[in-house]
Amino acid sequence: MGTSKKIVLNCILCTASLLFLAGLTGADPSAKDPGPVYKKMRPLKPEGVDAKTPERPFDVEQIPDPFLSYLIGAGKKRAAQTEQQLRKRFQAEQKRLAEEEVLLKRRLAAKKRLMALKMPKTELQEMHIGQLILTAIVQGKNKAWAMVRNERGRGFVLKKGTHIGKNGGVVFKIVLAGKKVSIREPYLENGLYLKHKTTEMTLPDKVYE
Repeated sequence: MGTSKKIVLNCILCTASLLFLAGLTGADPSAKDPGPVYKKMRPLKPEGVDAKTPERPFDVEQIPDPFLSYLIGAGKKRAAQTEQQLRKRFQAEQKRLAEEEVLLKRRLAAKKRLMALKMPKTELQEMHIGQLILTAIVQGKNKAWAMVRNERGRGFVLKKGTHIGKNGGVVFKIVLAGKKVSIREPYLENGLYLKHKTTEMTLPDKVYE
């Protein structure tokens, strides 16, 4: 075989080898590199979901809000503070109402005591002190007496402890030297506290019969 025939045979063998290798790799030696291929991102399936279950489309609204927990916490805190304030106001109102109820009961009890003291038991208690005239004072060894008369001229004897007048007055002192009779009359201070004021009857310089 000549030299030219050997060269041709080698070229044929090289070309056959290249074609064979290209057929094995499926690649076209003359084609350019297509570069990387990117696939569309899909949401991961929850754990435990069957692979055959159809995938749901990705929903942006399902992404958790990073500020949501803070807002919920702040709202709960404000709600707790508001509830505590309302509870305090309610307790204060309950306390105020209870105190007012106690005060009202005390006022009613004081009024009843005053009415009982003013309840007339004798004829002297059915007249105002201003309707009576002091006519005489008698001083004994250990006691003193006084005489008063009403507008009709009827006389009454007074001594310490005698109830007199429509205001529940009680004689507590008869003084001959001062020519007077002191009477204590009960009244309510602020509609609650039982107090006494002093009213005096003075013996005139001249008593007209």
